[in-house]
Amino acid sequence: MAEEQNKLPTGKVARASQFLKGGLRVGANVVKHQAKKLLGKEVSQDELDRENAEDLLKTFTQLRGSALKVAQTISLDTINFSKSFVEVMQNAQYNVPPMSGPLVVQVFKRSLGKPPEKLFDKFNIHAVRAASLGQVHEAWKDGKKLAVKIQYPGVAESIESDMKIFRTFAPKITRIPLDELEPYLQEMQEKFLEEADYRKELENSLAFKELCKSLSHLRFPEYYPELSGDKVLTMEWLDGLHLREYLAQNPPYEEKQRFGQIIFDFYNYQIHKLRQVNADPHPGNFLFRSDGTLGVIDFGCTKKIPDDLYESYFGLADPQIYEPNQRERLDELFEQLAIFRPTDSPEEREYVRDLYSRFAQILATPYRLGRMDFAQTEYFGELNSVGEEIARTRELRGLRDFLFLNRTFLGLFNLFHQLGVELDTRCEYLPFFDYSHLGQRQI
Repeated sequence: MAEEQNKLPTGKVARASQFLKGGLRVGANVVKHQAKKLLGKEVSQDELDRENAEDLLKTFTQLRGSALKVAQTISLDTINFSKSFVEVMQNAQYNVPPMSGPLVVQVFKRSLGKPPEKLFDKFNIHAVRAASLGQVHEAWKDGKKLAVKIQYPGVAESIESDMKIFRTFAPKITRIPLDELEPYLQEMQEKFLEEADYRKELENSLAFKELCKSLSHLRFPEYYPELSGDKVLTMEWLDGLHLREYLAQNPPYEEKQRFGQIIFDFYNYQIHKLRQVNADPHPGNFLFRSDGTLGVIDFGCTKKIPDDLYESYFGLADPQIYEPNQRERLDELFEQLAIFRPTDSPEEREYVRDLYSRFAQILATPYRLGRMDFAQTEYFGELNSVGEEIARTRELRGLRDFLFLNRTFLGLFNLFHQLGVELDTRCEYLPFFDYSHLGQRQI
């Protein structure tokens, strides 16, 4: 665990100053990059992206909150950001310095009216894990070990002002105009505000636990509403390893495959049966447990999928929609999903139709095949290739809902790639796939 921070920038002026420093470093990197070009030196856009990402990540880590959530969102978006930028931002999921004991006590008093030693039989004042919005502490009450998630001071109150400042230099780091980014930034802001409300997270957690109780091999913690508030969330302590720790033990392939299948089936059920999804599938939200169950511990970011969005979005997974005689229906879906724009010329529509058809078909490949080896790299090469082509257009097409839906799939596929496993990817909820040649499920 990194060294504790005794003070976090919580006021608008203090946070704006930190953002400004990060923005200035980005500007300096751009100038340096251009100067090298003028001197005839060979420089790459990847080099600039990596320098910008490293400087911004330092700023985001100090600020925590929505700033660090932006970094985590970028870390799962291989479509709109360069590979080098994403690689650096993936570090936002780890190595966040925790806040110190006095700040922890301060949060408890403001949220629950008492310091932690008055609420628990024993409380470890030093965090065992730190993330973007808060950190986790060990506690004990009535002989039970608990996990207590504590939100950093000023996080919820600073989200809107943070996002307003981020808008000022977002176009520089994405190379996408602000008017293109705005719907997606607004979606981020709304979800970040939802995640910062621990009472809402408690409600989401209890609801998902009940809705998914029929799924075997999942382990949800018990929650303690009487020991929770707007900035404090108390739950049962679940033993288990996060993905990096788990893989470091070199577990057997069959075990990794089994865990991967549990995660795939869990998300399949959420998306297609419940029509709502825990849209933050980064590795920190799963615990690989020695008893073979998978611990699921974070429901702060959930995305409801309205029926019309579901039908249009997954309509693009139907292989037949790309047949020439289905062109009119395909165009209708593209219009419903705001992939086409009223201002597009016939030539632009043709280009966009081809580009996004390729992307949709690649994204749907695991469903279409019914069995997918996520260890092989060819698939991710295809996905990254079309993603880079989309990024080069400097346009963000599609409904803002795409941000968290695409992020969910990209995050899951990356997790399965890290596990290096082949999974049964059949989707019984989509009627247009024929899996008769696969026989019964093997795992």
